[in-house]
Amino acid sequence: MGLTPEKRKELLSAWESYFYPGTQTLINKYGITDAEELKNKEAEISFEKLVELYENPIVGDFDSEHLRNIHYYIFSDLYEWAGEYRYVDMQKQTGFTKWENIHEYLSNELKLMHEELKNIHSIHDLAIFLSTYYVQLMAIHPFREGNGRSCREFLRELVEEKSKEMPFGPVELDWTKFNGDVVLDNIQLALAFRSAIDNEFLKAIVKVTPEETLNSNKKL
Repeated sequence: MGLTPEKRKELLSAWESYFYPGTQTLINKYGITDAEELKNKEAEISFEKLVELYENPIVGDFDSEHLRNIHYYIFSDLYEWAGEYRYVDMQKQTGFTKWENIHEYLSNELKLMHEELKNIHSIHDLAIFLSTYYVQLMAIHPFREGNGRSCREFLRELVEEKSKEMPFGPVELDWTKFNGDVVLDNIQLALAFRSAIDNEFLKAIVKVTPEETLNSNKKL
């Protein structure tokens, strides 16, 4: 059954409410109406925020609220809706979770993620775990913009915290060793080409030296 004209109008109105009229530029706190200029400003601000989070991670329980707080921290200087779930449906090669199901799906996925932590016994296990939940989080795509950066920071903080108790830990995620293009090229076909994504996470997991661990404890 197709959408009624009224429903189509409602969906279009919700979608367009994110943009300046007549443009494809997201409404932002700087009043930037040029898409390329906004892209550059967003990259500049998000980089600075991620550097800050590297030094002072968001404290949380690695639940949906924790992820939302990370998104808010990174993007609140730019967007009024930072930290809020999107209220429109989105898709790229395939569709993401319908907006009205985001909270339920995300909460369930993160609950399962916590249960799976006990099954990690090696760095290879950790890489597969991270690959699995990165793909799942990106498939849910909870935010209108900034999903990749928020989810990667969420997983980075998770590894930093939880790997301390793992038999091979502590370790951390070094995103400079992670080829995001490879992951994006394979993420839509993750079931068939998961090994390519697993491998990128395996490369990004690095051992924390005793000196780095000592410095980290001093910060606390």
